[in-house]
Amino acid sequence: MKRISLINLKANRKSKVVEILGGGQLQDKLMNMGIYKGKEVTKLSHLGLRGPVVVKAGRSILALGHTIALKVMVEGE
Repeated sequence: MKRISLINLKANRKSKVVEILGGGQLQDKLMNMGIYKGKEVTKLSHLGLRGPVVVKAGRSILALGHTIALKVMVEGE
């Protein structure tokens, strides 16, 4: 499987986080939200061209900003 950003994942698809491109501060922030390497997430929707990306991680539903979602790499089709 290839790696794609969360932005490019189609809506209503499950995928596993393979890497977070960013420093320790971003990784800590996402880990506190429940998104970390190896975690399975479901992309629910992507609002607009540069709008937030809504994902489900565990039992939490989160809205990630466009630039943060661009740095979350997942397994793609």
